Amino acid sequence: MNLSQSKTKNIKSFFAYRIFFIIAILVILPLIIYVSILYRSEYKEQKQDLLITLDLLANQISKNIEDNLSFKNEILDFAMKEVNLHGQNINRYFEKIANEFTLQDLIYLDFSQNNLFLMNSTKQNLIGKNLNNLKNILNQKNALFSTNQLNCKNCIYFSKTIYQNNIPKGAYVLSFFKDDLIFDLPNDKYFKNVEMKILDSSKNIVLSNENTNQTMNQLIAKKDLKKLNLELILSLDHKYLKTFHQQNFIFKHIFILSIVFVILFILTWILISFISKPIKKLLFTMKQIKDGNLNERYKKQKFGFEINYIGNFFNNTMDSLIAKQREIEKEKTEKQRYIQELEIAEDIQISLLPQKSLDVRDVDISFGNLFAKEVGGDFYDFFLKDGKIFFVIVDIATKGILACLYALNLRSIIRSYALTFDNLDEIIIKTNNLFYKDAKEKSMFATVFFGIYDIKSKNLKYSNQGHMSAILRKEDSTITELTTKGMALGVQEMEKVYINEITLQKNDLLFLYTDGIVEAIDKNNNFFGKENLVNLIKDTKDLKASQIIENLFAKLEEYSKDAYQYDDMTALLFKIK
Repeated sequence: MNLSQSKTKNIKSFFAYRIFFIIAILVILPLIIYVSILYRSEYKEQKQDLLITLDLLANQISKNIEDNLSFKNEILDFAMKEVNLHGQNINRYFEKIANEFTLQDLIYLDFSQNNLFLMNSTKQNLIGKNLNNLKNILNQKNALFSTNQLNCKNCIYFSKTIYQNNIPKGAYVLSFFKDDLIFDLPNDKYFKNVEMKILDSSKNIVLSNENTNQTMNQLIAKKDLKKLNLELILSLDHKYLKTFHQQNFIFKHIFILSIVFVILFILTWILISFISKPIKKLLFTMKQIKDGNLNERYKKQKFGFEINYIGNFFNNTMDSLIAKQREIEKEKTEKQRYIQELEIAEDIQISLLPQKSLDVRDVDISFGNLFAKEVGGDFYDFFLKDGKIFFVIVDIATKGILACLYALNLRSIIRSYALTFDNLDEIIIKTNNLFYKDAKEKSMFATVFFGIYDIKSKNLKYSNQGHMSAILRKEDSTITELTTKGMALGVQEMEKVYINEITLQKNDLLFLYTDGIVEAIDKNNNFFGKENLVNLIKDTKDLKASQIIENLFAKLEEYSKDAYQYDDMTALLFKIK
């Protein structure tokens, strides 16, 4: 399709919409209202019929389940009465009963000395097994439950407990395949999608079929199972009802809708043909300009209506095109300059960060970062001096190349003083006072967490200057936040700083980060938050530092993949060996 044909189609559509709108008001709108009312009425009736059918089906299934479990209760009663007659051959007797009634297992559990042991079973490898975690379940007279401790994934268990002076003495338990209680539902368009499940008193699922409905919008029928503290639920997702109702409705009423749309199409085609001449004139003008005749202009046509308006607008557009083109060239030049500045800023940002860890035997160090779309001034630094590790993590309070330049300046100041002086407070004060002289004119400031770790004594001295608190995870997975009083660098001159000390232990983990991590957002503008961060760090005892950082940033990338991130995410981690 060439340009003229494409534009003809688009402009004709403009008139088609206007004509269609008029016809819609006179004909289609009342029909749509009628169809909408009819649709709702039929949907409501169909929904009510389906609820009644679900309820009847639930009644029948609950009765079948009760009969099934009643029969299995009789099996247990029979086993209990006859077991004393078999002396030392209980296991063999259990096996005989299991074979006779197609059971997977028949067992006896004994409550003794506050423990629950499996005393007899058709499966010899289970005898003597401790099953204390089933005590609460077996305190009931009868119970239906599932467990993985008895080596049968597809089994369900039914129990009968023996009491002596109202105290549980033992329990007879039989097992059978779950399919014995999962009854086939009608295989039609609705009921093949019904979920059947049995819940205990705590609303835990004891048994369910393969259909799993996760939505809250469901048709539900509930029935209590007599003599058992269980509930049968049949549920069907509304989407199935809606889908099949829509299909049936469209099929039933397609004839009327087809007639209406055929009439609409014919009328639209006739009217568009009648008023298409002004469109052709406008397209001719456009083609002339496309071929290089920039002086060609559209002339008003009789019965042109909106086309005349469009033609006049087109003429005005062409008159201003040359001026606009010059503005675009100017913007293009400015954009190229901005891109070059952005590339420089990215190079500076990368140069601020150490490219490899320290080769220290007793400390495992790792680090990582995710840059935001707009370049920022986050950085971390660490180096070894006289058997001690000096480290910082910094967040500059601005964006763009200015932030990178201030970050580069601050990193140089910190390194210079840290290599010259040994006292942490002296390093911080001198760094701030020099940085303040450079930053006060632009009201620039930076939050910084300083630390010096003595590898031999495992003593950590630290000071927090307005930054996020460091997270200390102990070997037992307890979490402590390390911070001190202090204000951001560059706000004003300093005379005093606060220093705290702590002795670290083997397997302790020290985590430093910038606010971009906890303020990472997902597509719904929800923050990642400190709670998620702490939970991720908490259970990392057996992981290397690099694995922890990799896991963290993989989680952050997944969390924020569909959202624009406004701040860099930077982290520095030390794990004591």
